[in-house]
Amino acid sequence: MIISTSFLKIQKDKEKFLILDKYADYMHYDVMDGNFTESKTPSLTDFDSKSPKDIHLMVTELKKYIDEYSEMKPQFMTFHVEATDQVLDTINYIKNKNIKVGLALNPETDIKEVIPYLKDIDLVLVMSVHPGKGGQAFIDITDKIEDLYNYRHEHNLNYLIEVDGGVNQDTAKKLSKADILVSGSYITDSDDYFGKISSLKKALGFTLAELMAVIVILSIIGVIVTGVISRNINTSRYETCLTQEKNIIEGAKAWAIDNPDGTSVTLADLQSGGYVEDIKSPMTQKPYSVGTRATLDANGTEVKVTYGDSKEECSK
Repeated sequence: MIISTSFLKIQKDKEKFLILDKYADYMHYDVMDGNFTESKTPSLTDFDSKSPKDIHLMVTELKKYIDEYSEMKPQFMTFHVEATDQVLDTINYIKNKNIKVGLALNPETDIKEVIPYLKDIDLVLVMSVHPGKGGQAFIDITDKIEDLYNYRHEHNLNYLIEVDGGVNQDTAKKLSKADILVSGSYITDSDDYFGKISSLKKALGFTLAELMAVIVILSIIGVIVTGVISRNINTSRYETCLTQEKNIIEGAKAWAIDNPDGTSVTLADLQSGGYVEDIKSPMTQKPYSVGTRATLDANGTEVKVTYGDSKEECSK
């Protein structure tokens, strides 16, 4: 989840803006003309954030403001579907400036007003307050989020869903299907911008950093468990190999009693003579190679097993 932080309530305090900019995923620029909205903001072009800029135009003279704010090279520039009857022309006007386009709709506006343009835009901004004033209570628009989410999936589109207005730790829990949440007062009324932004992300589940940490931990556990299992398997094979080597030695001693002049015997002869059962190498999980044999000393008491393949030798 991306948090786009609105600095509407602290736009007269450049120092607070700079602090907020350190922690924002996106910086949300609320641009109002006093015509589309009751309030009017001064030009915000002096607020040049290092975070990607998410510019929200609540204005009627769209091309004038598009020209002004496009100089800031924003990531997104969003205008209201209610502000013009030249929606497609305005979309293309912004696109021609190599800026991603968003369409905003007020709480009372039905999503059918933006559906004809969803294939042409990059973002839909759903207002959960009436535009123009900070600190308003959240208006439940979750049905619109659900509809936009389902429409995107059904039509294989790629637009992002953004919500703006009254977003806090509690309301964020209702907006898990949105991609970007805009939050202003909840963050800027606090002295802990980072803590408030983090609380929004936690309200929606793991933050990306926490998720990555979990993945790393699970990976480490997986490596450890795999290593333990591998060591246990190797130990078991080694112990089985030692047991079988002991059986070969005992079989060779029994063979020496029946063959007092013999000093060396192959495993194949021990098996065919019934001195040793047919066995496979625990180390290779295959039958012992032809060259595997047992050699006795002059007294027939000390026996050395020689393997036809070094991979058959007992080892951990």
